[in-house]
Amino acid sequence: MASISAATMATIAAVSAVASASVGAYSAVKAGESQKEAADYNADMGKMKAQEALQRGAIEGADKRQQARRLAATQAEGAAMSGVEISSGTPLALLTETAGLGELNALRTVNNASREAWGFKAQANLDEFSGRAAQTGGRLNAAGTFLGGASQATLAYRSGLK
Repeated sequence: MASISAATMATIAAVSAVASASVGAYSAVKAGESQKEAADYNADMGKMKAQEALQRGAIEGADKRQQARRLAATQAEGAAMSGVEISSGTPLALLTETAGLGELNALRTVNNASREAWGFKAQANLDEFSGRAAQTGGRLNAAGTFLGGASQATLAYRSGLK
């Protein structure tokens, strides 16, 4: 049976260390890329939710304005049917207040939706940052893994030659 020389064993150990480091480095890069893809997806979903919140706020705000107009019309009709003059005095003040409160309610609704959208956008920005950080971290881990493997390969080769 043939024996394997120390130099051959050292070479095998060095090649194994490099191969192991290469696999580890590849895995680190892929893990970082996967985390970035997930974070980008979450960011895209957050941006979509922000847009939906703004659209919903606009629609609900318009609904609030319409409700206020209907209420004012009902108030005006009731006053007119009772023979009350609505173009001045208390009835006019009541109609004006109804319109003002309706607009305030609509603006509050739109503002709340805008705040909700801002929250989604802020989270989307954080997700994008997190994704970039994960990708960079994966690359740095890969470099560290590969350099560590190269160091081990060098040590294995040198120790096998002694």
